[in-house]
Amino acid sequence: MRRNRILPLLALAACLLTLRCTESVQTRLEIEYPFTIWGLINPKADTHVVRVFEIENTIRLIRPDPIDARVTSTRLQTGETVAWRDSVIQLPDGDYRHAYWAAFPAAEGETYRLDVTRSDGSTSSAETTVPPAVSLEIIEADSNHTDVIQSIFIRGNPPTLPRIDVEYFLVGFRTGTNTPIENPITFSYANRAERRPGGWLLDLTLGEDFRIIFQEFEENGEVSTALIQLRDIEVRVHVGDEKWVSPSGSFDAEALVEPGVFTNVTNGFGYFGAGYVEAIRFQPPTFLITRAGFD
Repeated sequence: MRRNRILPLLALAACLLTLRCTESVQTRLEIEYPFTIWGLINPKADTHVVRVFEIENTIRLIRPDPIDARVTSTRLQTGETVAWRDSVIQLPDGDYRHAYWAAFPAAEGETYRLDVTRSDGSTSSAETTVPPAVSLEIIEADSNHTDVIQSIFIRGNPPTLPRIDVEYFLVGFRTGTNTPIENPITFSYANRAERRPGGWLLDLTLGEDFRIIFQEFEENGEVSTALIQLRDIEVRVHVGDEKWVSPSGSFDAEALVEPGVFTNVTNGFGYFGAGYVEAIRFQPPTFLITRAGFD
């Protein structure tokens, strides 16, 4: 089963349910909602996954036993309903998670409602619409300009771009030796793309990024700053549905810790969305690499 990437967003109820605590803890939670849900519909995958957490009155470790939850999704355009199957995942610390999955194709513009229902009829629900496709295009840099910028055009009309990661694949050398060390470094470019006719423009500031990379190499001490080679850059654009907007402007777990701060779940917590990652890997032209400071 191919698992989708699920953004690591946390709500307080989910945090409480995943705490490592002893069986003797008797803290009471005055929460009447039945479930917390985290997951998404990914149009680039054939299998979709959501994690389901029971909200109980007493904090305890999650067990591998079946939970009192029936999970279904309905494609609202056709009324077709699919039952999701439970699978149990054991984490390295010995705790467990219940991941419900279903295999079906999902396409741009389709709207799905997810229902997680307890045996007493109490239900947590959420709806999401699959965002449109985008493509990433490298804009040819002008060697006559002095700017150290590589521009990427995100062609398409996605409702949100909640996260953009730019990873530099670097090679340095161990100080005083000829031993190469591969050292990838990732920068967050969230909220830095600007709307343009036909899509979004993303400017990669290679010079500014190099100064930060140089500082990290210098502080590391193990890797020489005399020679830093740039092999490739990978841009990963996370495309989300229209509700995938953090009130804080960024997906910081500290900012999203309070229940209800970031959620689209009715009668519950968490987020059930639709989205995917579009990526491109390339090497900038030599003149930009040199101007930025790379070897």
